[in-house]
Amino acid sequence: MFRGRIDAVLLRECVDAVLAVVDEARLKIYEDAWRIRAVDPANVALVDLELRSEAFEEYTFSPTTTQGSESEERADEGVFEEIGVDFGKFNDVLRSGWRKGTVSIILDDKDKLSVQLDALSYTMSLLDVSSLRKEPKLPELDFSTRVVLDADDFKRTIKAAEKIGEHIAMGVEGDEFYMESESEMEKMRFSLRGDELLALSGGDARSLFSLEYLTAMSKGISSETLTIFLGTDYPLKMEFEIAEGFGKVIYLLAPRIEAE
Repeated sequence: MFRGRIDAVLLRECVDAVLAVVDEARLKIYEDAWRIRAVDPANVALVDLELRSEAFEEYTFSPTTTQGSESEERADEGVFEEIGVDFGKFNDVLRSGWRKGTVSIILDDKDKLSVQLDALSYTMSLLDVSSLRKEPKLPELDFSTRVVLDADDFKRTIKAAEKIGEHIAMGVEGDEFYMESESEMEKMRFSLRGDELLALSGGDARSLFSLEYLTAMSKGISSETLTIFLGTDYPLKMEFEIAEGFGKVIYLLAPRIEAE
């Protein structure tokens, strides 16, 4: 059904991005891309990932089955194969000494996935797709503000905020983007203005988010830049590229409503 070869580093980027939200998910293999969309058990965070075939050194897709019981809902998606993957185990396999090199991925049936690098090979058992949550729809959201910044700045700020409290506020006031966290004894604020940002558009906004979720998501960000979409007491949307621009990840995170 599928045979592919891809750089191990690029593949780990994808796995890390998914693991920031869920351990298990449905992977849909199309003739031109891999796609994963899943929501965490608490329905607080969502990951949407696309890895295009151009990211692979070899990409051969030969569908062998119909789309199953959900085919009517998916008629506009085109032909694909869907498998259930334990990304925690997949991560363990990719980190078993495979820091560099090209990984071969072979799917000949829906029960086993073969992963090979030179003389080393693993065979992973796949999950029953029916045991996994259905793929959620990507909600239609109207964000008031868009910010583009250096991803390392974002990750360093999240790490600093972990020492302060359990939540972090993100917002825009005029030409300033800020992130702040506080406790009874301490307060931290990070802010960028004008040319210190790569882009800023829209109006003022402010929302509060769980640091637990953002800490996990920050570990899944592998790009140099990060695009953030905000509103007031509104969900957070983050976008970044993976696999040298041949893939994209979207994170959505529900807000915490601040007490007045």
